[in-house]
Amino acid sequence: MTAAPQLFNCPQCGASVSLPAGRISDMCSFCESPLVAAEAVAREPVDRVAPFVLTREQASERLRTHLAGRWLAPESVRKGATPEALDAVLVPFWVYQASARSDWSATIGLWWYRTETYTVVVDGKTQTRTRQVKETEWFPTRGSHVATYVDHLVSGSRGLPESEANDLEPFDLGKSRPFDVAMLAGLVAEQPNVDHAQARQTATQELTDLEHQAIRRFLPGNEHRALENRTTTELSEVELVMLPVWIAAFRHGGKAWRLLVNGQTGEVVGSAPTDPKKIAGLVLVALAVLGVILFVAVGR
Repeated sequence: MTAAPQLFNCPQCGASVSLPAGRISDMCSFCESPLVAAEAVAREPVDRVAPFVLTREQASERLRTHLAGRWLAPESVRKGATPEALDAVLVPFWVYQASARSDWSATIGLWWYRTETYTVVVDGKTQTRTRQVKETEWFPTRGSHVATYVDHLVSGSRGLPESEANDLEPFDLGKSRPFDVAMLAGLVAEQPNVDHAQARQTATQELTDLEHQAIRRFLPGNEHRALENRTTTELSEVELVMLPVWIAAFRHGGKAWRLLVNGQTGEVVGSAPTDPKKIAGLVLVALAVLGVILFVAVGR
């Protein structure tokens, strides 16, 4: 069941304004005044807010550069990366401080080389030659690994899946400031709809994966196999932080598409549709080139 929108009066013009469900700030559609739903903020207190570093124009330029390399995208999309197409959204993220301990086991391989003698026949004569052959000896090993993780991010918005959020990272939380409701004014800000339990589960799995990668990097030997790690994590602290994302949403071919721009670094995430006409033209060009090659080959 879809949540009902929030209704309240604009403090500037007095109009009765509908704030979409899940948002804690927006703009009044009558007078363009900033709106903040204070009750929503109170229900899930925000700890910090990271302001936008990239301007709308700078984010638009990053988007145009990104789309310039996607020449199979429709021209309407490539030319649509204008500043007006971008929305400035503060997206909720859960931020964890954590420690992890892993007990691991693996089989490591050590390389050594032996000299092998072999014969070949050259111009009817048998010649004896040697070559180096690599051999691998395998040894079981095990150990433990302990690490501390600072400011591990988990998306608090179902609208920004964790996989996309990971691609959009990193964010510089050092630029974040203690929350003040005035910092939301004039911006679209989402209320978190990924609960603590789900976010903790995601954080635990990601930290386990990070431990696996860390262990792989320091394993001795020349190669390894059968690496297993049993990781215990302790999430000692959690904060709710609003992070800046520029969003360009559009429809093409009856389907919704969007591109995201990290409001601090300019990293662009998302996919663009392909133009069937451009693909058809590419196929025709390829067939024409193939036809020329075959014509020349037959003519010979």
